[in-house]
Amino acid sequence: MMRRLCRGLLAPIPVVVGVIGWTACRDSNVPFLTAPTSVAETPTGVQNAVTGLMFAARLDVGAYILTMTGFGRDAGNFTNTEPRWVTEGLGIVPLLSQSVYAPFMWDQEFANAKLANDILASIPAVQPAYTPAQAAALTGVVQTIKALQFMLIAESHDTAGVPVASITSATPAPILCNPDVWRYVVALLDSANAALNLASGIPLPIALPSGFASVSAMAGPSTSPGAFAAFNRALAGKAGLELAYAIARAGAGAPTSLTSGAPDPAALARADSALRASALFNPSAITTPSPNGFSTADPYGVYYVWSGQSGDMRNPVLDNGGTYAVLWDFVTDVDTLNDARWHAKFALNPNQVQEQAFAAIASPYVYTYYGSAAAPIPIVRDEELTLVEAQVQIGLGQYAQALSLINMVHQQAGGFATPLTVPPDYVHVRDALLKEQRIATVFESSGDRPIALRMYGLAAVADTTWSAHGPGPDSTGLATAAASLGGTVTDQHTTLIPLPQSEIDGRHGAHALTCP
Repeated sequence: MMRRLCRGLLAPIPVVVGVIGWTACRDSNVPFLTAPTSVAETPTGVQNAVTGLMFAARLDVGAYILTMTGFGRDAGNFTNTEPRWVTEGLGIVPLLSQSVYAPFMWDQEFANAKLANDILASIPAVQPAYTPAQAAALTGVVQTIKALQFMLIAESHDTAGVPVASITSATPAPILCNPDVWRYVVALLDSANAALNLASGIPLPIALPSGFASVSAMAGPSTSPGAFAAFNRALAGKAGLELAYAIARAGAGAPTSLTSGAPDPAALARADSALRASALFNPSAITTPSPNGFSTADPYGVYYVWSGQSGDMRNPVLDNGGTYAVLWDFVTDVDTLNDARWHAKFALNPNQVQEQAFAAIASPYVYTYYGSAAAPIPIVRDEELTLVEAQVQIGLGQYAQALSLINMVHQQAGGFATPLTVPPDYVHVRDALLKEQRIATVFESSGDRPIALRMYGLAAVADTTWSAHGPGPDSTGLATAAASLGGTVTDQHTTLIPLPQSEIDGRHGAHALTCP
């Protein structure tokens, strides 16, 4: 007996009529993408379940990229069939629980986490066919992917909170505050890493998708090339950084546009340790982009994979490329003349931008680096991790060290002959980080720059598309939007998705945060 992965956790999420391509969940005929009621207690049954989990983890990637590029004012989906991709996603109107965005990164990720729990619960029954080390390796892999699901939920919903225990609870669990959600993620990743280290250098007992080629050779330790633990520690570095700032923002230590705030030093130290323990972190190996797009042969990256085969999922950014325009806000912030990443990844849009009421804010450029239906999308890679480590150093007040890392990315990935020269203080180094992060990770599944804007308290400073009053395309866009909407446009500076209405209804409206 099978059930659909798209089934709601507490109540069904309604289908949004007219939304094509950017769906929060979609069916697939790839084996085991419809989640089972139980995992067959054999190595083959576990392998099928892991394959289902790994491929189901892709289902909201396109939605995540759409959401985060909108929150960071990098791009928007200008399609005549659905103006809410612009009005809600780019902050013209408030993003509410009934929004077209509301189902994203919620129902599907909880279903994936539930499947991870089912796999973990099956391991003891299957263990006679596994050695203790193989069982530990399998546990570490599945827990890491489960943690990744909660990272996607936490990054997209931020201070709206997450009920991390709702997977198995018949009664809706408390919705935890942001710091406690990140404490849970960090602890889960640490538990997974301990299991991978217990397994040590044994080959993984299950096969992973080709996008995990760089971490599929063995379980651990994380410092060994080919170890899955290297992926775990890369995620732990990012999660530790987000925990440090979640703690600061929940108290009196939130950064402002001019002050560094007080990110938690213990969380930052753990993030630093995790990143430097990952074999995927190797700043000296960063190079300018290949003209052929990302490759799953990259020894310092892990990727979601797609295909054009019947029943599988195509690259979701490519599928919406004709309407997914880069904003002028992004273009004016990038060195389009000299940056090797701009030249490799962007081109003129062969299509006229739709949704004319708002199209003035869209540039004539589109992202073209995903050149085929099978083009991989990064989960983590070296260039991104180097900038995450720079953020850790900024949080620790080590501005010269942070700038050195930023310059490694700027020169080695951007192709610049000379380094950036800025004063080694908080504001200047932070701003250099944000500019570098923008061109380095846009249209990838990291969401790093909009997350950083939120961390540093800069949404109202940086997301200013609808606050433009001087000459230029954004000013024209503001005027045409106001004319279309029949009134003054107020920029919402949106950086998070609220709880979906299905979750609120399932709780009978009682959805207050619990902050132990």
